[in-house]
Amino acid sequence: MLRDPDDTDRFPPVDGVWAPLQWVRVADILYWTIDSHYGAEERPYLTVGEGNALARELAPLAETLLLKLRAFPGTDTYDWSAESASAGMDIQSACSRYRYPPRGRRPELVDMAEAVSVRPCLVQDQWAGLDDRQLDEEAERLNKYGLHLNPAVANALGFGPGVHRASLLGTRAWLYEHRREAAAGRPMQDAAVFFAAHPDLITADTSAAELATVPETALAAAEAEGIVLLGNTAYAALVHREELRDQVLDELARCGRARVAAEATAKSYRAGVYGCLYRVLSWEDRQNSEPAVSDANLGELAHISGQTVAGLREQLDAGAAEKGLHAGLRRSRVTFGS
Repeated sequence: MLRDPDDTDRFPPVDGVWAPLQWVRVADILYWTIDSHYGAEERPYLTVGEGNALARELAPLAETLLLKLRAFPGTDTYDWSAESASAGMDIQSACSRYRYPPRGRRPELVDMAEAVSVRPCLVQDQWAGLDDRQLDEEAERLNKYGLHLNPAVANALGFGPGVHRASLLGTRAWLYEHRREAAAGRPMQDAAVFFAAHPDLITADTSAAELATVPETALAAAEAEGIVLLGNTAYAALVHREELRDQVLDELARCGRARVAAEATAKSYRAGVYGCLYRVLSWEDRQNSEPAVSDANLGELAHISGQTVAGLREQLDAGAAEKGLHAGLRRSRVTFGS
């Protein structure tokens, strides 16, 4: 079956066949390519029978690889061990056209548990309180540097000048198991999750001085509930407060938009109310001074006071009187001119 040449989530990797970072995680795809060619004297293309025979030969190695993987506590994922990685390397060797025999457990592959057993001080107190992301970063760091930055471990295990080629395996599984054992059966919870479940600890109005006391308060509250708090509590507290403040700013923006829309609607209805009022007031018989609709009724319909209606009538009457005055003056000018 053809594979994407850019696919890096596989085993063996495309680049850096046995680089330390090879052992950070178990790839989702494990497959090997049989190194054969019709023109290769060492291993021409295999027949069906030869292919089946090779598969039967490699079956015990594949079984060792799978059975010796280390499970992550609380997950359905796995990590490498020295035995499983060595079996993978033997499978690769067997697929070579030169048919290298299996070598078994490689001495240059060291399990994290082995390193800790000969050098207990390698363990850092902070590991028990790291969240998943921090543990993964620490596991990658340990994988990346192997024993090169831990000469005391290398010496205890008998490594000589070639220690730079040694790889530390199973770091992630070991770290997760170490954290689980340190919790001693107590539930573990990320600080961010704990803060979300305890809104009384932090609000958007929490000051910087108050925020500085939150980690100690949160640790005490978590301990009282029998919870192991994970991660950088101070940083999680700061992030949580900023999230709450962002919510307030979002609410402000929402209210602002709603206010503008409401004012625009109110302005439109205000114009409609006064337009209707002026029309109704224009219906009145001004010669008999009888309103078509009483001020009280108009005020009730328009949801304004009767005094406001009376004021509008006065403005309308004043406008009508002024209009009549202008009309009389125009008539006078015409008469005088004639």
